[in-house]
Amino acid sequence: MQSLAAYSFEALDADPEKRLDTMNGLVDSWLSKKGATTPREHDGSFDSKTGDGTGQFCRHEIRSKAGVLHEVELIETAHTGAMFTTNLQFAAVSGRVVVYASLAAAPGESRVAPVGIYPRCPWIVRSLIDAYPDWNFAGQEVPLSKAFDATEDSSAQVLCKVLRSKTRRLPLVVVSNDEDEQVWSDMHTKLAESLVGLADVAVVGAESSWVLTDELGPRDSCYLGAVRLYWPGVRPDGSLPGINWRASQLAAFGLDDAGRNRFLANLRREVMSAAALTMPLPAAFRDIRRVAEKERLQALEVDSRNSELDSIIEENARLTADLAKAESTIQSLQWKLSAATYAERKTEAANDEAGGEPGAVEEEVQPPPEPGEVRYYKKIGSGGGVDSLVQTKACQHKDSNWKPAFKGDQAEKGLLKLEGRNDWRSLAHCSACTGGGRWRVNW
Repeated sequence: MQSLAAYSFEALDADPEKRLDTMNGLVDSWLSKKGATTPREHDGSFDSKTGDGTGQFCRHEIRSKAGVLHEVELIETAHTGAMFTTNLQFAAVSGRVVVYASLAAAPGESRVAPVGIYPRCPWIVRSLIDAYPDWNFAGQEVPLSKAFDATEDSSAQVLCKVLRSKTRRLPLVVVSNDEDEQVWSDMHTKLAESLVGLADVAVVGAESSWVLTDELGPRDSCYLGAVRLYWPGVRPDGSLPGINWRASQLAAFGLDDAGRNRFLANLRREVMSAAALTMPLPAAFRDIRRVAEKERLQALEVDSRNSELDSIIEENARLTADLAKAESTIQSLQWKLSAATYAERKTEAANDEAGGEPGAVEEEVQPPPEPGEVRYYKKIGSGGGVDSLVQTKACQHKDSNWKPAFKGDQAEKGLLKLEGRNDWRSLAHCSACTGGGRWRVNW
Protein backbone atom coordinates (compact mmCIF):
# COMPACT_ATOMS: atom_id res chain seq x y z
CA MET A 1 0.00 0.00 0.00
CA GLN A 2 1.48 3.34 -1.07
CA SER A 3 0.69 6.46 0.97
CA LEU A 4 -0.49 9.21 -1.37
CA ALA A 5 -1.51 12.13 0.82
CA ALA A 6 -2.49 13.25 4.31
CA TYR A 7 -4.55 16.12 5.72
CA SER A 8 -4.50 17.31 9.32
CA PHE A 9 -6.33 20.24 10.90
CA GLU A 10 -8.19 21.23 14.07
CA ALA A 11 -10.26 24.02 15.59
CA LEU A 12 -11.44 25.20 18.98
CA ASP A 13 -15.17 24.74 19.51
CA ALA A 14 -17.42 25.56 22.47
CA ASP A 15 -19.77 22.75 21.40
CA PRO A 16 -17.55 20.14 19.69
CA GLU A 17 -20.16 17.38 19.76
CA LYS A 18 -22.51 19.54 17.71
CA ARG A 19 -19.80 19.98 15.11
CA LEU A 20 -19.23 16.21 15.08
CA ASP A 21 -22.92 15.71 14.28
CA THR A 22 -22.65 18.08 11.32
CA MET A 23 -19.47 16.35 10.16
CA ASN A 24 -21.17 12.96 10.36
CA GLY A 25 -23.90 14.37 8.13
CA LEU A 26 -21.26 15.34 5.58
CA VAL A 27 -19.83 11.81 5.77
CA ASP A 28 -23.33 10.48 5.02
CA SER A 29 -23.50 12.67 1.91
CA TRP A 30 -20.00 11.62 0.84
CA LEU A 31 -20.74 7.90 1.09
CA SER A 32 -24.09 8.38 -0.64
CA LYS A 33 -22.38 10.16 -3.54
CA LYS A 34 -20.04 7.18 -3.79
CA GLY A 35 -23.00 4.80 -4.05
CA ALA A 36 -23.74 3.64 -0.50
CA THR A 37 -27.48 3.24 0.15
CA THR A 38 -27.18 2.91 3.96
CA PRO A 39 -24.30 5.23 4.87
CA ARG A 40 -25.10 5.27 8.62
CA GLU A 41 -24.55 1.52 9.02
CA HIS A 42 -21.34 0.27 10.64
CA ASP A 43 -20.26 -1.22 7.31
CA GLY A 44 -21.54 -1.78 3.80
CA SER A 45 -20.66 -2.38 0.16
CA PHE A 46 -21.86 -0.84 -3.09
CA ASP A 47 -21.27 -0.40 -6.80
CA SER A 48 -19.26 2.79 -7.20
CA LYS A 49 -20.96 5.79 -8.80
CA THR A 50 -17.69 7.69 -9.15
CA GLY A 51 -15.50 4.90 -10.52
CA ASP A 52 -15.69 1.72 -12.54
CA GLY A 53 -15.65 -0.81 -9.71
CA THR A 54 -16.99 -1.53 -6.24
CA GLY A 55 -16.66 0.00 -2.81
CA GLN A 56 -16.79 -0.95 0.85
CA PHE A 57 -16.93 1.24 3.93
CA CYS A 58 -16.88 0.85 7.71
CA ARG A 59 -17.59 3.34 10.49
CA HIS A 60 -16.71 3.19 14.18
CA GLU A 61 -17.27 5.41 17.19
CA ILE A 62 -15.04 5.26 20.27
CA ARG A 63 -16.06 7.05 23.46
CA SER A 64 -13.99 7.53 26.58
CA LYS A 65 -13.31 10.09 29.26
CA ALA A 66 -10.60 11.48 26.97
CA GLY A 67 -13.03 12.29 24.16
CA VAL A 68 -15.07 10.98 21.25
CA LEU A 69 -13.45 9.56 18.11
CA HIS A 70 -15.14 8.72 14.81
CA GLU A 71 -13.37 6.53 12.24
CA VAL A 72 -14.45 6.10 8.61
CA GLU A 73 -12.65 3.91 6.10
CA LEU A 74 -13.61 3.78 2.44
CA ILE A 75 -12.02 1.23 0.09
CA GLU A 76 -12.73 1.49 -3.63
CA THR A 77 -11.64 -1.26 -6.03
CA ALA A 78 -11.30 -0.50 -9.74
CA HIS A 79 -12.01 -3.05 -12.47
CA THR A 80 -8.22 -3.52 -12.80
CA GLY A 81 -8.02 -4.68 -9.20
CA ALA A 82 -6.29 -1.52 -7.98
CA MET A 83 -7.46 -0.49 -4.50
CA PHE A 84 -7.83 3.08 -3.23
CA THR A 85 -8.28 3.70 0.49
CA THR A 86 -9.49 6.88 2.16
CA ASN A 87 -9.23 6.90 5.95
CA LEU A 88 -10.96 9.71 7.84
CA GLN A 89 -10.78 10.23 11.61
CA PHE A 90 -12.22 13.11 13.59
CA ALA A 91 -12.54 13.63 17.32
CA ALA A 92 -13.87 15.97 19.98
CA VAL A 93 -11.27 16.34 22.73
CA SER A 94 -10.60 19.05 25.31
CA GLY A 95 -12.82 21.68 23.71
CA ARG A 96 -11.47 21.21 20.20
CA VAL A 97 -12.22 19.17 17.11
CA VAL A 98 -9.32 17.35 15.43
CA VAL A 99 -9.40 15.91 11.89
CA TYR A 100 -6.99 13.59 10.10
CA ALA A 101 -7.43 12.05 6.64
CA SER A 102 -5.08 9.87 4.61
CA LEU A 103 -5.11 8.47 1.07
CA ALA A 104 -3.41 5.24 -0.01
CA ALA A 105 -3.38 2.97 -3.05
CA ALA A 106 -2.31 -0.54 -4.01
CA PRO A 107 -1.75 -1.73 -7.61
CA GLY A 108 -4.01 -4.32 -9.15
CA GLU A 109 -1.16 -6.67 -10.01
CA SER A 110 2.01 -7.89 -8.33
CA ARG A 111 4.99 -6.02 -9.73
CA VAL A 112 7.80 -3.88 -8.38
CA ALA A 113 7.29 -0.51 -10.04
CA PRO A 114 6.15 3.00 -9.12
CA VAL A 115 2.39 3.44 -8.91
CA GLY A 116 1.38 5.99 -11.55
CA ILE A 117 -1.39 7.63 -9.53
CA TYR A 118 -2.18 11.33 -9.28
CA PRO A 119 -4.47 11.79 -6.24
CA ARG A 120 -7.00 14.56 -5.72
CA CYS A 121 -8.39 16.13 -2.58
CA PRO A 122 -11.33 13.96 -1.39
CA TRP A 123 -14.77 15.52 -1.53
CA ILE A 124 -15.24 15.00 2.20
CA VAL A 125 -12.05 16.90 3.10
CA ARG A 126 -12.97 19.79 0.83
CA SER A 127 -16.49 19.87 2.30
CA LEU A 128 -15.23 19.91 5.91
CA ILE A 129 -12.91 22.83 5.12
CA ASP A 130 -15.66 24.74 3.31
CA ALA A 131 -18.15 24.12 6.13
CA TYR A 132 -15.95 25.69 8.86
CA PRO A 133 -13.48 28.50 8.07
CA ASP A 134 -11.65 28.30 11.43
CA TRP A 135 -9.51 25.18 10.84
CA ASN A 136 -5.77 25.46 11.46
CA PHE A 137 -2.66 23.33 11.19
CA ALA A 138 0.19 23.94 13.68
CA GLY A 139 -1.24 27.39 14.39
CA GLN A 140 -1.54 28.38 10.71
CA GLU A 141 -4.88 28.86 8.98
CA VAL A 142 -5.69 25.96 6.68
CA PRO A 143 -5.55 27.01 2.99
CA LEU A 144 -8.91 27.62 1.34
CA SER A 145 -9.75 27.13 -2.33
CA LYS A 146 -9.14 30.78 -3.22
CA ALA A 147 -5.85 32.37 -4.29
CA PHE A 148 -4.36 35.40 -2.52
CA ASP A 149 -4.25 38.45 -4.80
CA ALA A 150 -0.74 39.93 -4.70
CA THR A 151 -0.99 41.94 -7.90
CA GLU A 152 -0.56 45.24 -6.03
CA ASP A 153 2.73 46.35 -4.50
CA SER A 154 1.28 46.46 -0.97
CA SER A 155 -0.13 42.93 -1.15
CA ALA A 156 3.13 41.70 -2.74
CA GLN A 157 4.96 43.09 0.30
CA VAL A 158 2.64 41.06 2.53
CA LEU A 159 3.36 37.98 0.43
CA CYS A 160 7.11 38.44 0.90
CA LYS A 161 6.68 38.61 4.67
CA VAL A 162 4.65 35.40 4.64
CA LEU A 163 7.27 33.63 2.49
CA ARG A 164 10.03 34.55 4.93
CA SER A 165 7.98 33.87 8.06
CA LYS A 166 9.53 31.38 10.48
CA THR A 167 6.05 30.34 11.61
CA ARG A 168 4.91 29.21 8.15
CA ARG A 169 4.21 25.48 8.27
CA LEU A 170 2.61 24.81 4.88
CA PRO A 171 3.80 25.16 1.28
CA LEU A 172 2.94 28.26 -0.72
CA VAL A 173 2.64 28.39 -4.52
CA VAL A 174 3.11 31.67 -6.40
CA VAL A 175 1.84 32.10 -9.96
CA SER A 176 3.23 34.85 -12.20
CA ASN A 177 0.25 36.18 -14.14
CA ASP A 178 2.31 37.96 -16.80
CA GLU A 179 0.09 38.46 -19.87
CA ASP A 180 3.09 38.50 -22.22
CA GLU A 181 4.54 35.24 -20.87
CA GLN A 182 1.85 33.09 -19.21
CA VAL A 183 1.18 29.66 -20.70
CA TRP A 184 -2.33 29.09 -19.30
CA SER A 185 -4.87 31.62 -18.08
CA ASP A 186 -6.46 31.48 -14.62
CA MET A 187 -3.78 29.07 -13.40
CA HIS A 188 -3.86 30.41 -9.83
CA THR A 189 -7.57 29.61 -9.51
CA LYS A 190 -7.10 26.01 -10.64
CA LEU A 191 -4.15 25.53 -8.30
CA ALA A 192 -6.01 26.91 -5.28
CA GLU A 193 -8.85 24.48 -5.93
CA SER A 194 -6.42 21.56 -6.31
CA LEU A 195 -4.31 22.30 -3.22
CA VAL A 196 -7.04 23.22 -0.73
CA GLY A 197 -6.08 22.16 2.78
CA LEU A 198 -2.38 21.68 1.97
CA ALA A 199 -0.90 24.75 0.27
CA ASP A 200 -1.73 28.43 -0.08
CA VAL A 201 -1.70 29.94 -3.57
CA ALA A 202 -0.90 33.54 -4.49
CA VAL A 203 -0.86 35.36 -7.83
CA VAL A 204 1.49 38.21 -8.77
CA GLY A 205 1.32 40.52 -11.77
CA ALA A 206 4.05 41.57 -14.16
CA GLU A 207 4.87 44.64 -12.07
CA SER A 208 4.13 43.36 -8.54
CA SER A 209 6.62 40.56 -9.18
CA TRP A 210 9.30 43.29 -9.06
CA VAL A 211 8.58 43.54 -5.33
CA LEU A 212 9.46 39.86 -4.92
CA THR A 213 12.66 40.38 -6.90
CA ASP A 214 13.64 43.39 -4.79
CA GLU A 215 12.77 41.70 -1.47
CA LEU A 216 13.82 38.10 -2.16
CA GLY A 217 16.36 38.50 -4.94
CA PRO A 218 16.09 37.22 -8.53
CA ARG A 219 16.97 33.67 -7.44
CA ASP A 220 13.91 33.32 -5.19
CA SER A 221 11.49 35.53 -7.10
CA CYS A 222 8.68 34.45 -9.43
CA TYR A 223 8.24 36.27 -12.74
CA LEU A 224 7.74 35.97 -16.52
CA GLY A 225 4.83 33.51 -16.32
CA ALA A 226 6.58 31.07 -13.97
CA VAL A 227 5.04 28.98 -11.18
CA ARG A 228 7.12 28.55 -8.01
CA LEU A 229 6.51 26.21 -5.09
CA TYR A 230 7.97 27.52 -1.81
CA TRP A 231 8.45 24.94 0.95
CA PRO A 232 8.27 26.22 4.56
CA GLY A 233 11.49 27.43 6.14
CA VAL A 234 14.57 29.40 5.15
CA ARG A 235 17.99 27.96 4.28
CA PRO A 236 21.07 29.00 6.30
CA ASP A 237 22.14 31.30 3.45
CA GLY A 238 18.77 33.07 3.58
CA SER A 239 17.38 31.56 0.37
CA LEU A 240 13.97 29.90 0.16
CA PRO A 241 13.71 26.16 -0.62
CA GLY A 242 11.33 25.15 -3.38
CA ILE A 243 10.82 24.28 -7.03
CA ASN A 244 10.52 26.73 -9.92
CA TRP A 245 8.88 26.01 -13.27
CA ARG A 246 9.72 28.64 -15.88
CA ALA A 247 7.23 29.43 -18.63
CA SER A 248 9.23 27.37 -21.14
CA GLN A 249 9.06 24.35 -18.83
CA LEU A 250 5.32 24.82 -18.32
CA ALA A 251 4.81 24.98 -22.09
CA ALA A 252 6.54 21.59 -22.38
CA PHE A 253 3.53 20.02 -20.63
CA GLY A 254 1.32 21.21 -23.52
CA LEU A 255 -0.34 24.53 -24.30
CA ASP A 256 -3.92 23.22 -24.14
CA ASP A 257 -6.15 22.24 -21.20
CA ALA A 258 -4.70 18.74 -21.23
CA GLY A 259 -1.22 20.17 -20.73
CA ARG A 260 -2.44 22.36 -17.88
CA ASN A 261 -4.07 19.33 -16.22
CA ARG A 262 -0.84 17.37 -16.53
CA PHE A 263 1.03 20.12 -14.72
CA LEU A 264 -1.68 20.41 -12.06
CA ALA A 265 -1.40 16.67 -11.42
CA ASN A 266 2.39 16.93 -11.23
CA LEU A 267 2.38 19.76 -8.71
CA ARG A 268 -0.47 18.21 -6.73
CA ARG A 269 1.54 15.00 -6.37
CA GLU A 270 4.63 16.93 -5.18
CA VAL A 271 2.69 18.57 -2.35
CA MET A 272 0.54 15.57 -1.43
CA SER A 273 3.45 13.13 -1.27
CA ALA A 274 5.30 15.53 1.05
CA ALA A 275 2.22 15.77 3.28
CA ALA A 276 1.89 11.96 3.37
CA LEU A 277 5.40 11.72 4.83
CA THR A 278 5.33 14.66 7.23
CA MET A 279 1.81 14.87 8.70
CA PRO A 280 1.65 12.40 11.62
CA LEU A 281 -1.53 11.01 13.15
CA PRO A 282 -2.60 13.35 16.01
CA ALA A 283 -1.68 12.02 19.47
CA ALA A 284 -5.19 12.83 20.72
CA PHE A 285 -6.57 9.83 18.78
CA ARG A 286 -4.21 7.42 20.55
CA ASP A 287 -5.14 8.93 23.92
CA ILE A 288 -8.85 8.36 23.30
CA ARG A 289 -8.23 4.75 22.27
CA ARG A 290 -5.92 4.12 25.24
CA VAL A 291 -8.40 5.48 27.80
CA ALA A 292 -11.27 3.60 26.13
CA GLU A 293 -9.29 0.35 26.33
CA LYS A 294 -8.51 0.95 29.98
CA GLU A 295 -12.18 1.62 30.75
CA ARG A 296 -13.16 -1.55 28.90
CA LEU A 297 -10.67 -3.68 30.83
CA GLN A 298 -11.76 -2.14 34.11
CA ALA A 299 -15.35 -3.10 33.35
CA LEU A 300 -14.31 -6.69 32.50
CA GLU A 301 -11.83 -7.14 35.35
CA VAL A 302 -13.68 -5.63 38.27
CA ASP A 303 -12.10 -8.04 40.75
CA SER A 304 -8.54 -7.84 39.41
CA ARG A 305 -5.94 -5.81 41.21
CA ASN A 306 -5.58 -2.24 40.03
CA SER A 307 -1.80 -2.47 39.94
CA GLU A 308 -1.88 -5.41 37.53
CA LEU A 309 -4.42 -3.66 35.35
CA ASP A 310 -2.41 -0.45 35.31
CA SER A 311 0.66 -2.44 34.34
CA ILE A 312 -1.15 -3.86 31.32
CA ILE A 313 -2.40 -0.45 30.30
CA GLU A 314 1.01 1.14 30.70
CA GLU A 315 2.65 -1.63 28.70
CA ASN A 316 0.10 -1.16 25.94
CA ALA A 317 0.71 2.60 25.96
CA ARG A 318 4.49 2.05 25.80
CA LEU A 319 4.17 -0.32 22.86
CA THR A 320 1.87 2.13 21.11
CA ALA A 321 4.39 4.94 21.65
CA ASP A 322 7.22 2.73 20.36
CA LEU A 323 5.16 1.91 17.28
CA ALA A 324 4.47 5.59 16.66
CA LYS A 325 8.20 6.33 17.02
CA ALA A 326 9.05 3.57 14.56
CA GLU A 327 6.48 4.88 12.09
CA SER A 328 7.96 8.36 12.44
CA THR A 329 11.44 6.97 11.70
CA ILE A 330 10.10 5.15 8.66
CA GLN A 331 8.44 8.35 7.44
CA SER A 332 11.70 10.25 7.92
CA LEU A 333 13.64 7.66 5.92
CA GLN A 334 10.98 7.67 3.22
CA TRP A 335 11.23 11.45 3.04
CA LYS A 336 15.03 11.27 2.66
CA LEU A 337 14.68 8.62 -0.02
CA SER A 338 12.08 10.72 -1.83
CA ALA A 339 14.33 13.79 -1.63
CA ALA A 340 17.31 11.81 -2.94
CA THR A 341 15.21 10.40 -5.77
CA TYR A 342 13.99 13.86 -6.70
CA ALA A 343 17.55 15.25 -6.64
CA GLU A 344 18.66 12.46 -8.95
CA ARG A 345 15.71 13.08 -11.24
CA LYS A 346 16.50 16.80 -11.32
CA THR A 347 20.15 16.10 -12.20
CA GLU A 348 19.14 13.76 -14.99
CA ALA A 349 16.73 16.36 -16.34
CA ALA A 350 19.45 18.99 -16.30
CA ASN A 351 21.87 16.68 -18.14
CA ASP A 352 19.33 15.56 -20.71
CA GLU A 353 16.41 17.94 -21.11
CA ALA A 354 15.15 16.09 -24.18
CA GLY A 355 14.17 12.99 -22.25
CA GLY A 356 11.64 12.27 -19.52
CA GLU A 357 8.75 14.22 -18.08
CA PRO A 358 9.07 18.01 -17.96
CA GLY A 359 10.30 19.03 -14.54
CA ALA A 360 11.91 21.77 -12.53
CA VAL A 361 15.62 22.16 -13.20
CA GLU A 362 17.98 24.90 -12.18
CA GLU A 363 18.21 28.11 -14.17
CA GLU A 364 20.18 27.62 -17.38
CA VAL A 365 23.54 29.34 -17.75
CA GLN A 366 23.41 31.23 -21.02
CA PRO A 367 26.57 31.53 -23.17
CA PRO A 368 27.85 35.06 -23.79
CA PRO A 369 26.24 36.88 -26.74
CA GLU A 370 27.95 36.53 -30.10
CA PRO A 371 28.67 39.46 -32.45
CA GLY A 372 25.61 40.06 -34.61
CA GLU A 373 23.31 38.12 -32.26
CA VAL A 374 19.92 39.61 -31.27
CA ARG A 375 18.71 38.93 -27.72
CA TYR A 376 15.60 39.98 -25.83
CA TYR A 377 15.47 40.95 -22.16
CA LYS A 378 12.73 41.79 -19.70
CA LYS A 379 12.80 43.78 -16.48
CA ILE A 380 11.93 41.83 -13.33
CA GLY A 381 12.88 44.43 -10.73
CA SER A 382 14.99 47.47 -9.97
CA GLY A 383 17.10 48.87 -7.20
CA GLY A 384 19.99 51.25 -6.72
CA GLY A 385 19.46 52.80 -10.13
CA VAL A 386 19.93 49.44 -11.89
CA ASP A 387 17.24 47.35 -13.59
CA SER A 388 17.23 43.60 -12.91
CA LEU A 389 16.96 41.94 -16.33
CA VAL A 390 16.59 38.37 -17.52
CA GLN A 391 16.89 36.97 -21.01
CA THR A 392 13.53 36.02 -22.52
CA LYS A 393 11.86 35.30 -25.85
CA ALA A 394 10.72 37.73 -28.51
CA CYS A 395 7.22 39.16 -28.14
CA GLN A 396 4.46 38.98 -30.74
CA HIS A 397 4.06 42.72 -31.23
CA LYS A 398 4.62 44.57 -34.50
CA ASP A 399 8.01 45.91 -35.53
CA SER A 400 6.57 49.42 -35.38
CA ASN A 401 6.31 49.06 -31.58
CA TRP A 402 10.10 48.86 -31.25
CA LYS A 403 11.61 52.26 -30.58
CA PRO A 404 15.31 53.12 -30.24
CA ALA A 405 16.26 53.59 -26.59
CA PHE A 406 18.30 56.78 -26.37
CA LYS A 407 17.80 57.17 -22.60
CA GLY A 408 17.90 53.81 -20.87
CA ASP A 409 20.57 54.28 -18.22
CA GLN A 410 19.04 51.82 -15.74
CA ALA A 411 18.48 49.19 -18.43
CA GLU A 412 22.03 49.66 -19.74
CA LYS A 413 23.43 49.18 -16.25
CA GLY A 414 21.23 46.09 -15.90
CA LEU A 415 22.61 44.66 -19.15
CA LEU A 416 26.16 45.30 -18.01
CA LYS A 417 25.44 43.57 -14.71
CA LEU A 418 23.77 40.58 -16.40
CA GLU A 419 26.09 40.02 -19.36
CA GLY A 420 29.25 41.62 -17.99
CA ARG A 421 29.73 43.75 -21.11
CA ASN A 422 28.36 46.89 -22.77
CA ASP A 423 29.52 46.54 -26.38
CA TRP A 424 26.05 46.26 -27.90
CA ARG A 425 25.37 47.89 -31.27
CA SER A 426 21.82 49.07 -30.59
CA LEU A 427 19.15 49.00 -27.89
CA ALA A 428 15.39 49.14 -28.56
CA HIS A 429 12.32 49.06 -26.31
CA CYS A 430 8.88 47.59 -27.08
CA SER A 431 6.17 50.12 -26.26
CA ALA A 432 3.40 47.47 -26.28
CA CYS A 433 4.86 45.02 -23.74
CA THR A 434 3.61 45.39 -20.16
CA GLY A 435 5.38 45.03 -16.83
CA GLY A 436 8.35 47.23 -17.68
CA GLY A 437 8.40 46.18 -21.28
CA ARG A 438 10.92 44.26 -23.27
CA TRP A 439 14.35 45.24 -24.61
CA ARG A 440 15.85 44.12 -27.92
CA VAL A 441 19.63 44.22 -28.03
CA ASN A 442 21.78 43.86 -31.14
CA TRP A 443 25.25 42.72 -30.07
